[in-house]
Amino acid sequence: MAPRGWFIVFEGVDGSGKSTQIELLSMKLRDQGVDHVLEREPSDGGIGLFIRDYAEAGDRYLQPESEALLFTADRFEHSKRIEQTLEQGTTVVCDRYYHSTLAYQGAAGVDVAWLRDLQKFALKPDLVLLLDVDPTKSLMRVSGRTLTVFENRDYLSRVRELYLGFAGAGEMRLVDTGRPVDEVESEVERLVEELIGVSF
Repeated sequence: MAPRGWFIVFEGVDGSGKSTQIELLSMKLRDQGVDHVLEREPSDGGIGLFIRDYAEAGDRYLQPESEALLFTADRFEHSKRIEQTLEQGTTVVCDRYYHSTLAYQGAAGVDVAWLRDLQKFALKPDLVLLLDVDPTKSLMRVSGRTLTVFENRDYLSRVRELYLGFAGAGEMRLVDTGRPVDEVESEVERLVEELIGVSF
């Protein structure tokens, strides 16, 4: 029986560099022969696709509690696939997981304790990396595309504060992405190396 795969999650506001760092890490894992898959939330399932359409429509017509329930339902279905993958010995690198719901819907005024209660079923990641950047800079990075309903500077500042609180409580490893990409990449590699015991 193959050893269980590692579950690695990247968190942070849009424009924090998650996509870039996930791709760079994937290349390093591939070079070292580490069998892995890339996942994301919202997922590519039916509920996840609905959430993506909602986020891109530009009208935040749902109550944040309803958003939380949708994200959680998507995660419930997605977690089954992640669990199966891990059991097969394959590492999963995921762009967002339950801390996104805690931070984004928490920043919209939903009780974080209630949000945590909703996530009791969720798999516990082996490593959560918070890619942190000031929202002003993150929005500059995504200025070339249409913003989602969640991309507002004041709102993202509240999201960031919650994220930083989770990191301060030891739930995540903080990575400053206000630096050059190669410096961020080196720190991400070091943290992953510590987890999986592979030298990049």
